[in-house]
Amino acid sequence: MAAGRVAIVIATHRYCFPLERCIESHCRMLESPADLIFVDNGSGNEMTTWARDHFPDITVVTRDVNGFFCGGYNSGMQYAIDHDYEHVLIVNADTEVHDEHYLSALVEAADQKVDAAFIGPKVFLREAGNVQNTILRFPWFRRHLAHWLTSRVHPVNRSEEAKQIAPVDFLNGVCVLCRVSALREVGLLDEDMGGYVEDTDWSWRAGRHGWKSYYLPVSSIIHHQATDEYEHHSVKSFMLRRNHVYWHMKVGHRWQAWLFAGFSLLLAEARMLKARLARRNVSEHQRYVRRFRSVARRILAKEPMGDWFGPPFGNL
Repeated sequence: MAAGRVAIVIATHRYCFPLERCIESHCRMLESPADLIFVDNGSGNEMTTWARDHFPDITVVTRDVNGFFCGGYNSGMQYAIDHDYEHVLIVNADTEVHDEHYLSALVEAADQKVDAAFIGPKVFLREAGNVQNTILRFPWFRRHLAHWLTSRVHPVNRSEEAKQIAPVDFLNGVCVLCRVSALREVGLLDEDMGGYVEDTDWSWRAGRHGWKSYYLPVSSIIHHQATDEYEHHSVKSFMLRRNHVYWHMKVGHRWQAWLFAGFSLLLAEARMLKARLARRNVSEHQRYVRRFRSVARRILAKEPMGDWFGPPFGNL
């Protein structure tokens, strides 16, 4: 292991594949199993019991409620900050290590790039060799619209094309090494967002403090991301689009927020019409449109956030 104490944070509120392999393979890269911080993200102690039975030497942090991605990983990162680690790696629970050298490579890169708050490696999606695009760009509306149009004809995978370490706008949060000194200055993830677009906000805030995000093309993990629950009317799709509107308003890009909200609502209504014609999932699309219209209107009006904004994200 390269110089510097490193913690790894894995958080989940339920059992997921391949959790045992995820923890086992990441423990092998650490000097001590106690440096792996497992967060029971509001399972009612079910995952705490499971973790202590299967991995008695790791560190377990238990939350009373599900904080979604942001809350769960914030609890683990806060533990690492409080215990004076120099770096903390956040990694999804539905992953397993493909190359055990990747953590030391990330730490070595962090030693060289002293302005790096975040460094992300090459991630494989579902199978080795299939590179997941984890290099992302700030979602200005014109860029978003261009990507939406061109990705249907010629999708771009910046991670697959990268040949050397390079600064990026921000990284997909599936696997990221974070510098603790930067976290103390920038803060942790915005828990109001729950998940999705939180990585955009994090890197944006880091940039305001002079920190950068880097991509290092070193093979790391296989991400066994589920293929379902990403339907256009799903909770995940709702959170993604809602959080884009929220983030633009948060950073003062009011017109960007209006454009994104309008475009997202137009697409949702078009998909609802298509569902009606096909007579499939009509009620789900209707609920989605009603909820998104209501929440976007309140975000754009700068209403104080309450239960209407946060969990359970509209009961979609």
